[in-house]
Amino acid sequence: MQTQSKRIDFSGQNFYCGFDTHKKTWTVTIETDEIALKTFTQNADADLLVQHLRKNYPGGNFIAGYEAGYFGYGIQRKLESMGVHCLVINPADIPTTNKDKDQKRDPRDSRKIAKALKNKEVSAIWVPPVALEEDRQLLRTRYALAKDQTRTKNRIKAFLQIHGIKYPEIFSQNGSHWSARFVKWLQAIQLTEPSGTEALQSFVRHLQFLRTEILVVSRKIRVLTKSSRYEKTYNRLIKIKGIGMITAMTLITEIGDINRFKNPDNFRSFIGLIPSSKSSGEKEYQGRITNRANSHLRYLLVEATWIAIRNDPYYLHHYKEYRKRMKDNNALIRTAGKLANQIFYSMKNTTEK
Repeated sequence: MQTQSKRIDFSGQNFYCGFDTHKKTWTVTIETDEIALKTFTQNADADLLVQHLRKNYPGGNFIAGYEAGYFGYGIQRKLESMGVHCLVINPADIPTTNKDKDQKRDPRDSRKIAKALKNKEVSAIWVPPVALEEDRQLLRTRYALAKDQTRTKNRIKAFLQIHGIKYPEIFSQNGSHWSARFVKWLQAIQLTEPSGTEALQSFVRHLQFLRTEILVVSRKIRVLTKSSRYEKTYNRLIKIKGIGMITAMTLITEIGDINRFKNPDNFRSFIGLIPSSKSSGEKEYQGRITNRANSHLRYLLVEATWIAIRNDPYYLHHYKEYRKRMKDNNALIRTAGKLANQIFYSMKNTTEK
């Protein structure tokens, strides 16, 4: 007598897959709309995860998610290409109890993500196109090189001070440091021992290397400003006082699609220029600016605001007015909010002013 086998089919059923990512392993939790199925650890491989899902739950509708962080968007793009809808989630959006904070473990974290996906308690971070992300990396590389250059300059200054080497009179003013003549003077310094001289010259050579690299990268960024996908927005931003080439291109590549922000408030929130707030009864308190931000953009915008205050009477006026009723730092952040609004509308506006 022949027996008829039935093929298992989970068509129309949702499977929520939260996973905590590490370099070598992922901790994965799978839940359905009704129950929590399993938590397990696997190698850090998107193909393995998709094979497991398709083998055990054929025909299912898979929704995956992981926290934004070190691994960026590569995992998300790979899973999407294989038919698994994947969200990259801001860690601050995942509901967390005090117990979760005190007993942080990978299985607990993966279960939180799976449950949040199932309950629709989280929304996805915007994933930039690959081309935009790589252009963004060029700007971030320049920023990292500039930080290294500042660090190297500080090391050279400390070295000179430790060994009692004073600047010649022509370099007594701060603005005269790091010119070609100043570097030439550094190269001519001879300490008592060859080892001491070599230690200093190593720093000087590193400084020259960083300067060359920054120049090369800056030229590549200038080429980007003339590309068809950036030129129009760049030409609008560069007209704003306080915004130069690097700031404008950083804004463009970090922000991406400006239309994803409904209004200036959403835009300032993304940058991190809104105060934290608490309310109790009829009273509402506003505190320091929120920790949730694109910290790189916030720093850049604050620096740009200082330049705008010095060069644009509009921003100087508002800064002075704010200072009459609040601390200097708060006044600066408020003024930076004004600059952020101008940037928002400039990027929104598709016609040249």
